[in-house]
Amino acid sequence: MPAVTVTEITGADDLRKLRDLYLRSWPKHAYTYNTLDNFYRWSKLGCIGDQCRVYADSHTDWTRTGTFVVKDHNELFFDTLEPSTAKMLYELLLAVLGSCGQSVSLVYAPQYREHVIGVASSLSYSKMHDERLVCYRQIDEQCFNGCLPVGYQLGPVQHTDCEFVSDEWEHNDPVFANLPTRLIERNPSLGVYDATGQLVAWCLIDQTGSLAIFKTMPDHRRKGLGRKIIERFARQLRDTGKLPQAFVVEDNVASRTLFEGCGFKSVDVWYWSKIEKRA
Repeated sequence: MPAVTVTEITGADDLRKLRDLYLRSWPKHAYTYNTLDNFYRWSKLGCIGDQCRVYADSHTDWTRTGTFVVKDHNELFFDTLEPSTAKMLYELLLAVLGSCGQSVSLVYAPQYREHVIGVASSLSYSKMHDERLVCYRQIDEQCFNGCLPVGYQLGPVQHTDCEFVSDEWEHNDPVFANLPTRLIERNPSLGVYDATGQLVAWCLIDQTGSLAIFKTMPDHRRKGLGRKIIERFARQLRDTGKLPQAFVVEDNVASRTLFEGCGFKSVDVWYWSKIEKRA
């Protein structure tokens, strides 16, 4: 049995305290800070509880170590500030993963690679999808250059387009539990609509606070729509005091080139694993 006693962090004030621990050595822990900021905001919307929970070990002072695991449906996010608590984080991850479903998605920093391999093996999970994620951050503010082509208009992605965006997402899978819809309902988004009111390009903000689920429909490519979305969205984030960031699958050369052209720099490489219970 795991050598931890799992406790939940439920109140918005406690989530804010946990989040603010990751301001240390800014922006070293920006990805974790932005992840916790997302769930702090969701807690104020009443979205923490049921399928979205934040866990710590009651034997460890999380107010000092920052050790946590977030479970959003069957997606896990986790970190700690203290290397001495790495074993405790492993045990906490083992306990939380044991309560998950058949398939689980995990996004994590490279120092936790062996943690994920170990807990997955202990609980009879096998990897069904494994990607390296390039962590991009826009270090310097970029100017929003020019206007959209005639007939196109920028605006938030509308709730009526949730199903369309979900259907077009190449990674759509039951493990994500209608993630695009939840992101559109809870987080900022930006889309391009054509003259008929059809959504033709879009970008969302995921649970890590990153630009994500980005796409331009084939008939509308090579018009600069994707670049305009990234430039404008990054500016909007900066205007609210946030540091624009993105995770891009390492072999997605087109998206990496686009973000680099918009002033984003590679600052790290993380991992994204989807695991599934062995039959």
